[in-house]
Amino acid sequence: MIGRTFDGRYEVLSKLGSGGMAEVYLAHDAHLDRQVALKVLSSRYAEDEQFVERFRREASNAAGLNHPNIVQIYDRGEAEGTYYIAMEYLDGRSLKEIIKRYGPLGPKHVVSISRQILEALRFAHRKGIVHRDIKPQNMLVDDEGRVKVTDFGIARAATASRMTDTGSIVGTAQYLSPEQAQGTAVGPSSDLYSLGIVMYEMVTAQLPFDGDNPVTIAMKQVHEPPAPPTQINADIPENLERVILRALAKDPADRYADADEFLEDLARVEQGQAVAPPPIFADEAETRVLGADDLPTRVQTSETMVRPRPAAAAYTPGPPYEEAREEERGSRFWPWLLVILFLVVLAVAAFALFQLLGGEDEELLEVPPLTGLTLEEATQEITDAGFDLGNVDEEQSQLPEGTVIGQEPDVGSLAPSGSEIDLVLSLGEQTVEVPPLEGLTADEAATALGQAGLEIDIEQEASADVEEGLVVRSEPASGESVPTGSTVVVFVSIGPEIQMVEVPSVVGLTDTKAAATLGQAGFEVAINREASDAPERQVIRQEPAAGGELEQGQTVTIVVSSGPAQVKVTDVTGTSEEEARNLLRDQGLFVDARGVTAEAAAGTVVDQNPAGGTNVAPGFTVVISVSTGPPPTTSTTAPAVPSPTTTTGG
Repeated sequence: MIGRTFDGRYEVLSKLGSGGMAEVYLAHDAHLDRQVALKVLSSRYAEDEQFVERFRREASNAAGLNHPNIVQIYDRGEAEGTYYIAMEYLDGRSLKEIIKRYGPLGPKHVVSISRQILEALRFAHRKGIVHRDIKPQNMLVDDEGRVKVTDFGIARAATASRMTDTGSIVGTAQYLSPEQAQGTAVGPSSDLYSLGIVMYEMVTAQLPFDGDNPVTIAMKQVHEPPAPPTQINADIPENLERVILRALAKDPADRYADADEFLEDLARVEQGQAVAPPPIFADEAETRVLGADDLPTRVQTSETMVRPRPAAAAYTPGPPYEEAREEERGSRFWPWLLVILFLVVLAVAAFALFQLLGGEDEELLEVPPLTGLTLEEATQEITDAGFDLGNVDEEQSQLPEGTVIGQEPDVGSLAPSGSEIDLVLSLGEQTVEVPPLEGLTADEAATALGQAGLEIDIEQEASADVEEGLVVRSEPASGESVPTGSTVVVFVSIGPEIQMVEVPSVVGLTDTKAAATLGQAGFEVAINREASDAPERQVIRQEPAAGGELEQGQTVTIVVSSGPAQVKVTDVTGTSEEEARNLLRDQGLFVDARGVTAEAAAGTVVDQNPAGGTNVAPGFTVVISVSTGPPPTTSTTAPAVPSPTTTTGG
């Protein structure tokens, strides 16, 4: 079934569970692109009208209940010789699994889970549907604590004239309401009673009624009061205990009237408000002769009912018991005991008569759990429990070959003594060889594994021998046998392994030594030069800095000193003194102007020292010679001409 497309629409991905009547698979709905839980009736029951009718009933009942706390039915139909239901897939666990692993649960969790179940029941009851099989196995809880009720296979309309199946008790014995155990009219309060059993199990991790066989348990449901939960778990709040005990009243009239009233009391528990104690029926019990159709349900006295505990500080105490009343009850103990014994004997006889009148000639027994046993062990269990071995089928599974993976009827259900139990045995896991993958591309490897029925997980790995992008190896290796559907890890080459090397320090070395040091470490070298006060050719910095890691073969840049900074003197001859001063000052040089007699026009620079184009240090002083004009030629006694003022500095 796994890997196939069922009914041309549902791609079956994996198996979620198996029962005697049906298998449940995780599937992908190709039409609506979503995951669903696909429940498929076992083909061996596809011709059995009883099983087909129950299957149809589950789909019909749940399909009309669109509620956040009820598993939604998406589709139902007949295909490939059987019947199926496509329903909402919830990634979680059953409440039964949670109780087994974590029980007893804390009060807050119990109230939260119970309220969600009640919301679902309230909606179903308003739609006229009674579930009739409320038990933790039928409650799914996801990782966020959301609860959804499932399995409406035996649900019926509340207005149905008969709520039992001919010749059998419908439901699971440990969670049956007294009226279900008696085969009388069943209504919404029957679901509330079963929820009371579930709450009792959540707070104590135990069932209130148990026994060697379903008939014994059913009789306890009818006649025996439950032990107070606080006798098992003293940490249970009194108000929560009161809610549970009221839900477990034998007479439906003494339970909660409906889910709304139940929810109101749970709200009081959450808020720390007082909850009324469960009723005591000792003074109201009627003594009368009962027939087969009138099995007693109110056999309760002050000796059998649970008396309220003294109130804690956070709770409002219930009515006190008066001493006179206690004395009066004590004086009536022995007559009541005789009445109780008489009624118990009468109830046993009535129950047997009811079974006879109902057409059930054989004793009803509880079907034992068989999953995980070998065929020999299961056969022995079936025989010891009073049944016969029926059909034995085989299917692929992850359980060891030859072990039981499914049974019909289901565990805990009631079946006539001597009836047959059908088994489904595991064929073990189907194995397949990992195909050759080395040297393929990732896409080619995925195709090869898919054709072999295997999944792929791609990892990257450096390799100097395998070209980048091709498969180096796989785990498990090619040729190894693995279960169908297993995941094979494929390692794809990313080329040679990248070596990261610490960058050495070369600052202070000469450019020659620095290049040699970096080359030995596996790096390429780039050299830049920069004027500096450091000696010429000395490394004054590097990039990346020393101590960091760099891939081998990458380039390290070093900056080498070219010595002190130099300025190339501008040639200012032929310019005016003012222009020469500005040009040289802009280069960071000082100017010393001296007047000289020359043929050039006065104020013109006729010479400079150092000459233009010479490299000098910044701040160097350049001496310029400025013409004062030509010498005099007409008179030898001409007055002396004063010399220009000599200026130093800029």
